[in-house]
Amino acid sequence: MFTWTKTKNELNKENHGFYLSDIVDVFDDPHLIEFYDAAHSSLDEDRYITLGCFHDNLILFVVTTDMANGNTQIITAREATTKEQEAYYDHYRKSTNSGRN
Repeated sequence: MFTWTKTKNELNKENHGFYLSDIVDVFDDPHLIEFYDAAHSSLDEDRYITLGCFHDNLILFVVTTDMANGNTQIITAREATTKEQEAYYDHYRKSTNSGRN
């Protein structure tokens, strides 16, 4: 289950144009990339970055953390930078071409 705080939900809309509550289906993208965010993790909190497609045409950069209760808290979401989009599409091409001879 995905969660977020009300304050972060509103701030994300102000700062990045997306309500966290609206971007949950980015995690349904079969080609998403998820990796550990060592730079922003701490002893108290592991953070993860996800790059995934939203509404079939927009690549998002989403930061999450796993909660003690088993839920995943969404911390922030924004449109991916050009470099991040390139990484996503490179991964997408590799994953869709891996079955071809």
